[in-house]
Amino acid sequence: MASRFFSTKKGRLLAAAVLVGAAITWWSFRSPITPSAEVADRIQSIGAGRLAEHIKQLTEIGPRDGNDAEATRATLDYISARLRGLGYEPVEEVIDWPGFEGGGSVNLIAEKRGTKYPNKIVEIGAHYDTVPFSPGADDNASGVAGVLEAARVLRDLPTERTIRFCFFGLEEMGLIGSQSHVAGFAKTPEREVLGLLNLEMIACRKTGPDTQDAPIRIPIIASLPTTGDFITVAGDMGSGWLGNLFEACADSYVPELEYFSANRIGGFFGDAARSDHSPYWNSDLPGIMLTDTAEFRNGNYHDPTDIFETLDLEFAAQVSRAAAAAMAHWAGVSGA
Repeated sequence: MASRFFSTKKGRLLAAAVLVGAAITWWSFRSPITPSAEVADRIQSIGAGRLAEHIKQLTEIGPRDGNDAEATRATLDYISARLRGLGYEPVEEVIDWPGFEGGGSVNLIAEKRGTKYPNKIVEIGAHYDTVPFSPGADDNASGVAGVLEAARVLRDLPTERTIRFCFFGLEEMGLIGSQSHVAGFAKTPEREVLGLLNLEMIACRKTGPDTQDAPIRIPIIASLPTTGDFITVAGDMGSGWLGNLFEACADSYVPELEYFSANRIGGFFGDAARSDHSPYWNSDLPGIMLTDTAEFRNGNYHDPTDIFETLDLEFAAQVSRAAAAAMAHWAGVSGA
């Protein structure tokens, strides 16, 4: 997750208070879904062991700073090899952004083609880079592992819309990879991207008292629990329905997963805009972030101590199962 320096939605806290009535009403709404037995069966294979394999491999590469061409290449090679092993044809998308001069970073993209509306695309993504000196187990090997597992269980599931799996570079350098990606949508107007489900740090859970901090707490509007045992669902006003969809899938498929719903009010807080969903918001596209809240819970955030041994992989598996189910329904799974 990018540092607060790169937050793009600051100074809007007062607006949240003005809209408290609407936020409370929308917050309680849940989009109905009809659970799919096939989806339920598929996502059950997403477990701690599979996530552990990916995270160990990525953290053994070491820090994956965008300026480190060797580590970046090793990371891309690992992700590409796993995708090819699943039958995908990953594509390296050039990052075209003012001031960016290369260094080996690209966005890595893979698609599962829709059966009815192949030019309507729903995206799930995570950034693969880290800050210097950190192996980035939670930030964000955990998110990359979750996307890889979604790609595995959804690869041959018939869906009406295309699912695109995105692995973004240079998130820690100002969301450059995702900004370039979103800007590139204009080059293919015949293909409509419908939004992004972003996995941003999903493997830190703490069950003790007073283990969850918050940038600010406002009763009713934005009052994070004080126990850090939940995933936060963060979205802006235009993304509330997508947050509702994820929450409905979590309720139906992974009822043991605790979550905190900020799927409309997140856009009013700068700390909720610090990842690759933010360029989607800025382009009036839906995007939600699933996050364990970074430094507000994880004391290893952006440190050399962000290592595999500190993670709660069963928690990450629960989040990943719910995310994969949400993608299946968003894409229009048959029979659901």
